[in-house]
Amino acid sequence: MTIDQILEAIEVDLKPFAFCEIRGASTTLALPGQTQAILHYVTGGTGKIVFGKHSEQKVCRGTIILLPAFQHHSLISATETIDPLPRCRPIDAALKHIQAGDGPQTLGAVCGLVDISYRGISGILNLIQEPLIEQLEPGDRIRNAMDELVLELANPTLGTRALARSLLEQCIIMLLRRHHRKGHKSVNWLRGAEDQQMWETLQHILDTPRTSHTVESLSENVGMSRANFAKRFKEIYGTGPIELLRSIRLQRAAELLTVSDLPIKAIASKVGYQSRSYFTRAFEVEFGKTPDKYRKSIHLGS
Repeated sequence: MTIDQILEAIEVDLKPFAFCEIRGASTTLALPGQTQAILHYVTGGTGKIVFGKHSEQKVCRGTIILLPAFQHHSLISATETIDPLPRCRPIDAALKHIQAGDGPQTLGAVCGLVDISYRGISGILNLIQEPLIEQLEPGDRIRNAMDELVLELANPTLGTRALARSLLEQCIIMLLRRHHRKGHKSVNWLRGAEDQQMWETLQHILDTPRTSHTVESLSENVGMSRANFAKRFKEIYGTGPIELLRSIRLQRAAELLTVSDLPIKAIASKVGYQSRSYFTRAFEVEFGKTPDKYRKSIHLGS
């Protein structure tokens, strides 16, 4: 398996997009974490994005941002722009136009949820641990594709969804490839494609998160000693296999809490936890809230 083969096999799921206008100097649009990765593309103006524990980052026209799932963040306007966002016409009522503040437009962006699947395994982008941010200069291939995507979303017609999905897929592949070449640690998981044993292990964990995996069972599955397996896995993925398994389980639990009314105990069982109390403690460590409070905050839109 090679990185090229991985990129050939991924599929991008186009979630609802929104045109966001942040009007007035220092106006803030706070955005809660989502169960999918979030893409922002700044179409005009300047400002900054603040997320999690990371320092703030300046943004301006041409900035593209790919945020991990469950990442609370804010877009903040700065100076005015003469580049207004196009007025959108909804595609199947999925495309929204969001406005924050009431001053002259100072920051515009097109924003949406992104999910990538690899041979039926969804949530690949959840492996990204830190935001990917790139300032795209005029003429940049990713910027050209994003500008075409914005134009298509603003003027929907026959085939818009198919074309928008194709353009978004191009952008994501080029962005992942570029950051891989730069050695960005958030795409270290792509390096696993060059190590057959480590890639098989990652696929095995993603396919069977409910299984009671151990370092020993995972190392035996690929015919390696426990010590060598644990060392190589951490070198490539930046975390231990059991830590990654726990994170994947809890992310899937958060998704179930968001999209279903299943009892907490049933969700715990579905993601591989037999004890609700142990699941609750692990979930609170991962997300800073108990499952009950997390579900209530989602329903309240906070």
